[in-house]
Amino acid sequence: MRGCWATLLFAAAMMALSASGTMRVAAQADEKKTEPTIDKLDDEILRRHKLSTESDTLLAFFKKRVLPENERPAIEQLVRTLGSTDFRRREKATLDLIGRGVLSLDVLRSVGGVTIDGEVQRRIERALQTIHEKDVPREVPTVAVRVLTARPAAGLTETLLAYVPFADNEATIDEIRYALLKHGVKAGKPDPSLLAALSDRAPVRRALAAEALARSAYADHKDALRKLLTDPDPTVRYRLSRAMLFAKERDAATTLIDTLSDLPINAAWQAEDFLLKLATSAPPPVEPMGNDKETREKCKAAWQEWWKKNGDKVDLAKLEDAPRMLGRTLVVLLDQNAVIDLGPDNQPRFEVKNLTFPLDAQSLDEDRVLVAEYHANRVTERNSRGETLRTITINGGVSGGPQAAQRLPNGNTFVATANQFLEYDKDDNVVVNIRLGNNGEQKVMKSMKLQSGEIVCMHTDARVVRYDSKGTELHSFSISINMRLFGGRIHMLPNGRVLVPHHGEGKVVEYDSRGKIVWQIPFDQPIVATRLVNGNTVITSMNPGVGAVEVDRTGAVVWSYQHASNSRVTRAIRR
Repeated sequence: MRGCWATLLFAAAMMALSASGTMRVAAQADEKKTEPTIDKLDDEILRRHKLSTESDTLLAFFKKRVLPENERPAIEQLVRTLGSTDFRRREKATLDLIGRGVLSLDVLRSVGGVTIDGEVQRRIERALQTIHEKDVPREVPTVAVRVLTARPAAGLTETLLAYVPFADNEATIDEIRYALLKHGVKAGKPDPSLLAALSDRAPVRRALAAEALARSAYADHKDALRKLLTDPDPTVRYRLSRAMLFAKERDAATTLIDTLSDLPINAAWQAEDFLLKLATSAPPPVEPMGNDKETREKCKAAWQEWWKKNGDKVDLAKLEDAPRMLGRTLVVLLDQNAVIDLGPDNQPRFEVKNLTFPLDAQSLDEDRVLVAEYHANRVTERNSRGETLRTITINGGVSGGPQAAQRLPNGNTFVATANQFLEYDKDDNVVVNIRLGNNGEQKVMKSMKLQSGEIVCMHTDARVVRYDSKGTELHSFSISINMRLFGGRIHMLPNGRVLVPHHGEGKVVEYDSRGKIVWQIPFDQPIVATRLVNGNTVITSMNPGVGAVEVDRTGAVVWSYQHASNSRVTRAIRR
């Protein structure tokens, strides 16, 4: 009997061990299931530069790119030496700064106590350029932050706050901003480094820390944050006041408006774009933002007056964050009858070939695109393998092929032809059919359906026209333009402004709703111009050597793409 009990106890123990092992395996499986998926392309970019997607590896990568505070005086001394009367000392200082690499960036960009004459400026620019050329490509830190945001680890907030003054592009800073918003405050408790950064010497640290706290824990840190509304740096005041408006602190708008004349020009344009989103209760001021101090002061005064009259009517609950930019681009190569989806490093994610005169395209998700195939009289939905998932046939005998195709938020597909606006439901039934002019008559050059349901287009008579959802003309203005290219979209912004590529005149112009010019830049043979959520503008050129570029508000190129075959890039949709 004693042996029987022993046998039973042994069997029970083995079953318990087996169950325990099974539970561990199941728990490990569950852990693997919940582990965030890293985009394959982001993984490839990091591995190409000898980085893994492991959090510890990426944290170490950023820590090595931060200048220790006790070494800062030495870098500052090297920068001061750039103004030495001794050529050899100036040259050695330049080479030493370059040798320090990214650790020199913050000091070089925020020079203080140095007389900046022509040569000193050239040496600073030379050092910055050489450091960037020797460093990893600019997309690598951006991708690394994005991966860390998906796979956070202890020390994330502290490490990214330490690094942010050394970030060399807005895309990386925006990813850091997003990471801090997501992970800087947990269960209402801020990371200690976030609180410490409110009084940091670096304005960008103060700005991002204040923004994260205002968005996630404003009520608990209200007094400390409101003190920063008088921060000497306008970027801190701008980021904080914008975040406070999300927290429904209405009086923060006056601080935001006051920054319009003091911010760096690109940030000032972003601030105006934000104010225009608020202006839903009454028409916004007609005084546009300019690039010079005088016009910016006028714009600020106009907004101050507008807010006094209309501020109490603004519904702050409707404020929405702009979507994150992923650095990806869908390009249309008309001469190649192809579309290519590019990653942040301009390398193809996939290519769809054998199209028939593609005039417009849209990314639907990571694996699908919508293409307007003009000469085939159809709109097709294709996957990354080039397979056709759906075809909408357009009646080419009456209205010509599709010039533009746009998937709408409700799942319908908007199609524009030479004289017709069509909308198809998910079963390819026509639910909207608006005809302009006679059969076969070319009326529409470029068009776009807005979120409001209205339609904007450029006509052959050089008018920009806005229609309601039933085709009734609401408003129009004429522009002075010679060559009017057909196909693709004309981009109307939510504030009613319109971007028009003046191909023959060699420029891109932004018009307000009355047809007044509010911004323009020279550009070689522009085809299409699109405004991004970051305030920059993507433009494609008929010149293959130019291709597609992204420019900021000063016209400086921040991204470009030219196809290896020297083929024209006729459309570029950045996201």
